[in-house]
Amino acid sequence: MIYESEHKGAKMRMKKKVGIPRALLYYKFEALWTTFFKELGATVIISPDTNKTIKDLAVRYAPDEDCYSTKLYFGHAIFLKDKVDYFFIPRFGSDHEVNVGCPKFIGLAQVLDSLFPDFPEIIMPYYSKAKANHGKRRLIRIIFEIGFKFTLNPVKILRAARRAIKAHREHEKNLYISESKLEKWLQSKVSLNIKPNLGNRNEPLKIALVGHRYLLNDNLSNLNIKESLAEKGVDVITSEQMPRRLIEDQMNKLDYNMYFDYVRELLGTIMYFQENNIIDGILQLAVFSCGPDSIILELASRYSQRTSGPPLLQLVIDELTSEVGFSTRLEAFLDMIERRN
Repeated sequence: MIYESEHKGAKMRMKKKVGIPRALLYYKFEALWTTFFKELGATVIISPDTNKTIKDLAVRYAPDEDCYSTKLYFGHAIFLKDKVDYFFIPRFGSDHEVNVGCPKFIGLAQVLDSLFPDFPEIIMPYYSKAKANHGKRRLIRIIFEIGFKFTLNPVKILRAARRAIKAHREHEKNLYISESKLEKWLQSKVSLNIKPNLGNRNEPLKIALVGHRYLLNDNLSNLNIKESLAEKGVDVITSEQMPRRLIEDQMNKLDYNMYFDYVRELLGTIMYFQENNIIDGILQLAVFSCGPDSIILELASRYSQRTSGPPLLQLVIDELTSEVGFSTRLEAFLDMIERRN
């Protein structure tokens, strides 16, 4: 009896494993989520960088009509399913009073839960300021509902939440550059990403790389675009690094409100550099069958045609995108910039 009691106590003290797929909103809330669960005493297991195994799982099991990035999410989740006690897949609508994210962010957890009954329990809190008018009270409720799965200590839960929010704010502070740092980048005094290989050039080409965070930071999805550009002598700034004030200033110039929150930084970045004409080119990456992306592609193209700003190349990526074809279009774009200069 004593042995059984000790065995149960040891089992209760074992750290619960929380799985977080390395896809979609992970690239925005990584610091928030991982800090929260670690502070609660859980072991956080994040799927590896997207690889061929994960891509194959995604193509095999994800619905055909989903966008490429959502398909990859399926692959990451399936890769993790036998390694964790819980999945954390929040049904996140928005943290803005009006603007919203992709509706698939809200439904993804329930879709996975219904398609894969052998999955571990999915922690799927629903939060949406814009659609459900959620606020601090709802957030506190979510924090405790999740926290009590890992500890019965409310003080520990509140401390974990505070530290997670602090980590998230610090992450964003380090990610978004200042306007003065943007000016230094334009003058080639600093590099914001991989340092370019100049070769025979005196100065690197300056290009804005625009796309969703989960596309810009997934090297398999974007076919190692940052490394390829650096090797070709290109110094890159990404849309996720842009000063927030410059983006909002551009959004305020529109005759309508850009409703999808996460594409505001994409369109704002393109509009800013088209208007000011201070870089050599803009490269926009989009995900095949993404609804918001299809809107931004058209708006960016029309805005580019009305201005005399830098050339714009738009590349749409899916699971069938050829690395050879992708590289050919990229090299042709850079050659055009060289001739233009």
